[in-house]
Amino acid sequence: MNKLSILLLLLLPFLYSCKDDCEGIDCLSDEAFAFTIKSAETKEDLLFGSTKQLEPDDVGVYYLQNGAKKTAQFKFEANYVVVALSPDVTEYFIVALDQTDTIRLAISSTGPSECCPRTQKVADLTVNNQAPTQESWVITLLR
Repeated sequence: MNKLSILLLLLLPFLYSCKDDCEGIDCLSDEAFAFTIKSAETKEDLLFGSTKQLEPDDVGVYYLQNGAKKTAQFKFEANYVVVALSPDVTEYFIVALDQTDTIRLAISSTGPSECCPRTQKVADLTVNNQAPTQESWVITLLR
């Protein structure tokens, strides 16, 4: 055997031991939920439709913490509003057109582990005490 073959044979156990045990593990957290607001009659999107009726200043998102009203962090994307989850908050209120919707979340946390930091998953979500009826991850609120 030549020297290169012997060297590769000796290095093989070391290369195998450097294998990443965390490869392919999904460490993503659910750190937000999304919504849009549609007309109850026409189903037209009131935030992002061609004849939208709401502007960003017409929508408020908040939660209660120790009895005080706190504004939640949210941003308008192309077709929906994304609300960032705050630690330990499980109830959010969305206000638009003189109506308030209540979003309740059950969040499960795992970790940290050798491969992942602490992750959060939305285990359950209700809108006004009912399960959302749509298949999409974007909640549809009706006005």
